[in-house]
Amino acid sequence: MIECTHQVTIPQPIEKVMELFKNQDYFKEWQKGLISFKNLTPDIGKSDSKRSMKIKAAGTTITMIEEITAIDLPHLWEATYRTNGVLNKQSNRFQEKVIKKGDQTQKVTVWDSTATFTFTGMMRIIAKGRPQIFTSQTHQHMEDFKTFASTM
Repeated sequence: MIECTHQVTIPQPIEKVMELFKNQDYFKEWQKGLISFKNLTPDIGKSDSKRSMKIKAAGTTITMIEEITAIDLPHLWEATYRTNGVLNKQSNRFQEKVIKKGDQTQKVTVWDSTATFTFTGMMRIIAKGRPQIFTSQTHQHMEDFKTFASTM
């Protein structure tokens, strides 16, 4: 098992962050490697909804099933991601803060993420030898989202 936590501060108010985060039309803007996705349930973005995602990662294309397991936006969004030999439980927490710069104030959103990966079969060996493959991808998506959201 691998567990990692990451945090980014996005220079946008939480309402704007949620507008961008929830909109699946923007997924390719900040999820590098995403080739395509297909909603598997009619209630898109709700608890228990599922989506199939094709992702190019580590030189191959994988299919992953995303299931939203808990949702209390704008503050909490949790999901599991399953593919052959890997289960990733993702917990995302969002908090708006006001920062002061001289006489001006700005609303920012702090995004905290915890990812817990468990492995079976050959993936246990790969994860043991190269855990950064898994931990760095979560952080990269967060940084890419921050960059994307900062320009909107």
